[in-house]
Amino acid sequence: MLYGAFAEQSSPVGNTLSTLSFLAISQLPDAAFVSWGWRLPFLFSAALVILGLFVRLKVAESPAMANLIKKKEVVKVPLTEVLRTQPMLIVLGIGACTIGLSATYFKSTFALSWATSSLDFDRSSFLTIILVANITQVVVQPFGALVATRMKSWSRAVTVMLLPELVLMPLMFILIGTENYGLAMVGVAVATIPHCLYYAALAGMLASRFPARLRYTGISLCYQLCGTLLGGTTPIIGQFLLNRTGSITAVIAYAALQVVLTLGCMLHAACCSCSSAPTTTNRPRNRSSHRAPPPSPPDSPSLRARTERGPCR
Repeated sequence: MLYGAFAEQSSPVGNTLSTLSFLAISQLPDAAFVSWGWRLPFLFSAALVILGLFVRLKVAESPAMANLIKKKEVVKVPLTEVLRTQPMLIVLGIGACTIGLSATYFKSTFALSWATSSLDFDRSSFLTIILVANITQVVVQPFGALVATRMKSWSRAVTVMLLPELVLMPLMFILIGTENYGLAMVGVAVATIPHCLYYAALAGMLASRFPARLRYTGISLCYQLCGTLLGGTTPIIGQFLLNRTGSITAVIAYAALQVVLTLGCMLHAACCSCSSAPTTTNRPRNRSSHRAPPPSPPDSPSLRARTERGPCR
């Protein structure tokens, strides 16, 4: 769980670097920013792409995957296999990722546009608010893995981490709506805490749901489809609701709906009946001294349930 949280730290660190870069170029005159200035952060990010590739090539396989490679049990087409064998888990995984990904779009892309176009904030001041929120996430996020690890029940951990967001996300929009710089900064920073705690534990929770041979593909599919379908569309839908109703209330309701969707999908995925991650069984080493149980028929539903059901947490 804790190792998965280290990987998740790349998101707030990346957001912090991007906010710093745009905060720097926002000092340019508007004409220069629109014509060429906005391109600079994307050009500089090429160096990070090279660094990321170098790190990825140096990272060793996990023990579980290394064992599969050694036994030559690697799935040739994991995408097809995971879609064929784990369709419900993929759907639940997409929903479970929702607020962990879309919250960033709520507090940065949408809130920045709303605050600078409809409210009395300038671009530089609100980018500073977002920067403080990103730094808050970098500091607080690892504690989410510790909370999930120490709690014996994942269902309880997820509920404790996400329920406050139903209050703090609406509060964030309300405080931004006051057009007070200090209140807006507090609102965005505090609303960051619940979803960043959850985001730290998300990778470890999803990893335990998929069998090792499909784990990387399954998790990646959940993240990428959620980012495309739910996360990336958040500012578009939020702006549509704002334009259509003329009130931030509809956007608040949409944010709360995403929190509920995330909570429901993760609680369902944490249930043992929705997991397909195989459990390990301890077999006696000396078979002559132990009577083996009678074999079950190959197509027995009870056998499939015992071998495919993961631990209920």
